[in-house]
Amino acid sequence: MRKNDGALMVGPACGRKPSVCLGAASIAFTALLLSSCTASESTPDLLTEAASLQASSSQALAPRISSAPPADIEGGAPTASLYQAAIFSWEQMIAMNWPAEVQDGLVPVRGKAAGASAEGAKGAPRTWQTLRAKTEVFAGTGAPHGSEQGAGSDFGYDQPPLYRYDPAAVGKYPGLEPGLVPACFKTRVEARVPWVELSETHEVGPEQMFSGSAPFKDPDERLDRQRVLFAVKVSRSFYSYVVANGWLEGGAEGSVIPAQATADYVAEHGSTPPPGTDQWVSFPAGSLQIKTAWRRLSAAELESGRYLTAWARAYQAQDPESNYEGVAGNPDYPCYVDGVWGLVGMHFKTRTESAPYYVWSTFEHVDNLVDASGEPVEDASGRFIGDPELPATDPEITARNAVAADPPTPDTIQKMWPANASAEPGRRLYYRNASGTPTTQGTIAVNRRQHSIPDPVIAANGAAHQQIEDFLAQPGQSGLLPSALLHYKLVGVQWKPADKPVPGEDVRYNASQSDEALRYPGVYYLANLMLETSYRLQNYSGQVQSHLPAPNQELGVQDLVTDFDASGRPVKNLQFDGRKPDGDRLGYNMGGCMGCHGQMQAKGYDFNFILRRGRVSRPEMDVSIRLPLIDMVHPREPRQGQGED
Repeated sequence: MRKNDGALMVGPACGRKPSVCLGAASIAFTALLLSSCTASESTPDLLTEAASLQASSSQALAPRISSAPPADIEGGAPTASLYQAAIFSWEQMIAMNWPAEVQDGLVPVRGKAAGASAEGAKGAPRTWQTLRAKTEVFAGTGAPHGSEQGAGSDFGYDQPPLYRYDPAAVGKYPGLEPGLVPACFKTRVEARVPWVELSETHEVGPEQMFSGSAPFKDPDERLDRQRVLFAVKVSRSFYSYVVANGWLEGGAEGSVIPAQATADYVAEHGSTPPPGTDQWVSFPAGSLQIKTAWRRLSAAELESGRYLTAWARAYQAQDPESNYEGVAGNPDYPCYVDGVWGLVGMHFKTRTESAPYYVWSTFEHVDNLVDASGEPVEDASGRFIGDPELPATDPEITARNAVAADPPTPDTIQKMWPANASAEPGRRLYYRNASGTPTTQGTIAVNRRQHSIPDPVIAANGAAHQQIEDFLAQPGQSGLLPSALLHYKLVGVQWKPADKPVPGEDVRYNASQSDEALRYPGVYYLANLMLETSYRLQNYSGQVQSHLPAPNQELGVQDLVTDFDASGRPVKNLQFDGRKPDGDRLGYNMGGCMGCHGQMQAKGYDFNFILRRGRVSRPEMDVSIRLPLIDMVHPREPRQGQGED
């Protein structure tokens, strides 16, 4: 299912058969498999696995170096191995980080990679960076810029970046088009609008993420420089499908999105509707979303060349003592600061022909996970080398999983300990849960990930790094592929759904489990430490906890999860191909990214939270303004005289 379409193929001449690719990458790959037997949470017979991989004529040992993203996992996602899915993920990472085509200093076609020559590639944005930002689809007011050009131009997808919000939420300024945000510092304004917009300050929910290795707060700015910020990009096919159908309003009253019809189809057929239709919500194959995490870098980090960087736009609250485009500052309104940021996390969500549930691939920078003194906890390929006696977090967070109950009560829902935390993170990653929720409050430092990176993924990382290194050593190629890619690692990939064997119990490593999606907890609970850091996101399955019935309806349950619905039945959060893996009910209880987004499949939004949320009224500054998951999955009935809670 791999489409070349005349795309550039460069680098070592490795075919799809291992027998023609037994160079340095093959040797490194085999060595990595052997060495990984001693280090990680999972320890299958990797000698046998290595021999099997080398004997297979349908599986490459290393990803190809190409500007063309793979169209699908070779042989189809449902029957692929974890290693095959990891190779697909790396090929996508490589292709999307190719320099974009630039003509006369401009990007004429968003998402188009440069040609075979490294000349002119210097300073060009990466191909993925030129995709449209979330704000450029779900503008705060009006239609997306350029959409008046119609379907023939993909609704103006290739227009230069423009980030327009709701004037009522960002303020009005005489010198700016309605909805545009003013600069924080006039002396720092440049003519170019950055390709990367860091419009989110929180993770999937209201968690705030920080890096103790980042430089501390700049006294000239109002945004903590250790804060990790986030950006969301969408592909041409995603954008065109949404705009062509006028699906901009999310789940708001009056929205024309056929969410209920889609939800009914999913419930009846146990599968996603046919792709590309306007009768139901079902995105075409090739639709892609990319979520990235960024932080400020120190001068030494910038000079090291170890990070992919971008000129990016971040937002902070206006200073009431300052003036913005002739208007007095309002701390409820944002202003922007453009600057250089470093990429620390990258998450791909790709719909393919064989994966209507999307393929979920997630990468991190190798320097993210360190101890309090800054020493690495994992090696470059993801093998754990830290202190095995340390708990995953400081303080250690433990939880009692929710149990089946009809109806759920305060004694049957998930509970976490301790109630409060005050860690001194040093150079470690750390996070804070939303205040007022029944999750651990305060500063929580990260010692290691909850679930180790699986051995086949570690092996794929080693093979990919060797392949990239070989390519960069070739004359004239160093300008096409950034050497910084050597300092990123695949954390994991979900390429097919799996049904949790025992609802209410944790999935643990099981060497005898034939299904790799269940064998490795790092697959089932797939999470990126920079994007899904908290305990609940590192251990997600089932659904977000519903509001409790009377007399406990006011008890806070936000950010809790459960494997059971309100009547005590096991949750099935994903439907595929009308299957009943437990032999009883349609669907799967999948964990991690796929399972969490599966809640939006059931609601009729084809795994898409951003489609459900719709228009973005303003960029986030310090407080999350996104509709919480609980309100999307379990909306309360509006009380008389009031809007939705």
